[in-house]
Amino acid sequence: MQDQVGFILRKAHQRHVSIFASHIGDLTPPQFAALAKLYDIGETSQNQLGTLIAMDAATVKGVIDRLKARGLVEVSKHEVDKRRLL
Repeated sequence: MQDQVGFILRKAHQRHVSIFASHIGDLTPPQFAALAKLYDIGETSQNQLGTLIAMDAATVKGVIDRLKARGLVEVSKHEVDKRRLL
C-alpha cells in the first residue's frame, strides 16, 4: 500500500498542510488564499475573488466575514450596484 500513488499523495498533502499551518499562524488556508489574492490585485468584488481563488460564493462570503470580524479586510458597497460588495 505504501507504494500506491494515492497513499503517497495523501502523505505529501498531510505534510504540506502541517508545514503551511505552522507558517500562517491562526489563519485557515482559505483565509490565507483570500488575503494573498487581495494583496496581489487590490479591491475586487467577493464574487470575483471567489472565482480567482476557486471558492464558491457562499464560502467566500463566510471567509470574508471572518476576516472582517478580525479587522483584516474592509467591505464596502459598490458605488453603482449597491448589491455588490467590494
